[in-house]
Amino acid sequence: MGNLDVSACKEWFSVAYVEALSYAAGYAVTVVHVDHFGVDLEIRDRALRVDVQMKCMNESDVKGDHISYDLDTRTYNLLSDPGRNVPAYLFVVEVPEAKNDWVLSNSEGIHLRRCGYYAKISALEPTANKATKAVRVARENRLTIKSLDRLMREARGEL
Repeated sequence: MGNLDVSACKEWFSVAYVEALSYAAGYAVTVVHVDHFGVDLEIRDRALRVDVQMKCMNESDVKGDHISYDLDTRTYNLLSDPGRNVPAYLFVVEVPEAKNDWVLSNSEGIHLRRCGYYAKISALEPTANKATKAVRVARENRLTIKSLDRLMREARGEL
């Protein structure tokens, strides 16, 4: 196995996870390499786009109805800014504890493990917190081709 830091592996695995879903749904993905405005990815359909802050975490032992993710205050406030003209989301991809279990590869193909979830941050109020803001990400908001398409249709004003 390689020597790349596990946090870098998580970051790029989560990007690949969302890229796979996006391209399967027919949307383009732009990776933002310098994160000045709290955006890691832009998912696009011609002139339409949604902004995404990506996070990856180990699969939770707690299997409740939501994940709580502490987002740094600066990023949270950039994404929840009421002056935004583009919807902004937090995408959290959960992976198994062991890096070897993130991908299952066999004669049927490649299976990316585990699940991704989303929360619309641009619909929330900015915070006065100094360090972090906990964001509740509902497990029912699972990232799938269908849900990604719904987010894009909502951004287009169709829903």
